[in-house]
Amino acid sequence: MSARRSLLSLMIILVTLPLAAAAAQDEGSPDPSAYPGLKKQFDGAMDAGDYDAAVKIADEMDDVIWPLQWEAMYNTARAYSLAGDRRKAYEYLYWAIDSGYWDAKTMMEDAAFAGIREEDLFKKLSRTARANGYIWMLEREGREEFQKPDEVMKAFELRPGMNVADVGCGSGYFTVKVAKEIGPGGKVWAIDAWQDMLDYLERRLLIEGLDNVELVKVERDDPRIPRGAADMILMVDVFHYISERVAYGEKLREGLAPGGRLIVIDYIPKSLEERPWGPPPSQHLSEADLTADLEKAGFRKVKEHDFLPEQYFVVYEAK
Repeated sequence: MSARRSLLSLMIILVTLPLAAAAAQDEGSPDPSAYPGLKKQFDGAMDAGDYDAAVKIADEMDDVIWPLQWEAMYNTARAYSLAGDRRKAYEYLYWAIDSGYWDAKTMMEDAAFAGIREEDLFKKLSRTARANGYIWMLEREGREEFQKPDEVMKAFELRPGMNVADVGCGSGYFTVKVAKEIGPGGKVWAIDAWQDMLDYLERRLLIEGLDNVELVKVERDDPRIPRGAADMILMVDVFHYISERVAYGEKLREGLAPGGRLIVIDYIPKSLEERPWGPPPSQHLSEADLTADLEKAGFRKVKEHDFLPEQYFVVYEAK
């Protein structure tokens, strides 16, 4: 297991629920002594014009350097904070978080930052660190094993030119795929209550070269979909966060175009023993309870897919 994957397992433990199995797979810290040898191999591949090999070696170099980089920045920030240099402490915290530091819980509890912990800037940086962890959780390599994105995308039955609202878009796991599928003639509203997610997705869209996505910052109780505009509303692993589901469902229905569909994918309730990751049992929402609430909001269930091992996948239409 690479160093990045090991740290990713540890990140999921701290950001979501304890994962004993993932912790057991953690194979230790990266070995910085491997870097000079890798760099020599990388230079040789570049000089030889073997860029495919160079990319693979660069990934190994990244596995060595990436976690050490933010760790060094974070520890330097701690030292400056203890030394009373507030400006330098923040400077290095910024660099640590930009490099990928994600452990907001440790950051908030760290005695080294006692002098600045209550400042708004420190709290803002801790939220950004938390966002780093959440983004990596959403984009983790193992997600494809249970999310089956290719099969899911096929089941969406998208057409070029469609208008789609991705509510609770997060890091854009499906936003980008949908935007590519519907093409430049279509539009995706990427909707989220967390600005850090939208900031990350904005950079991602620039890299992907996609300009058919509109980022929409909302409050948790209102998706703000233009009335009657969405041919499809997508909600993946979001509805279990919604407390007033009937009222929220009514707002979703208002956003649907005639003949439009609401697609909900969410976690099948399971015990911690069955699934020691994902939302805690207190947040679990059964498909039956969700469907009952959406029926009250003016929807009817029209289709259900059963190929996802951890989630239900249900399609609704307005009555």
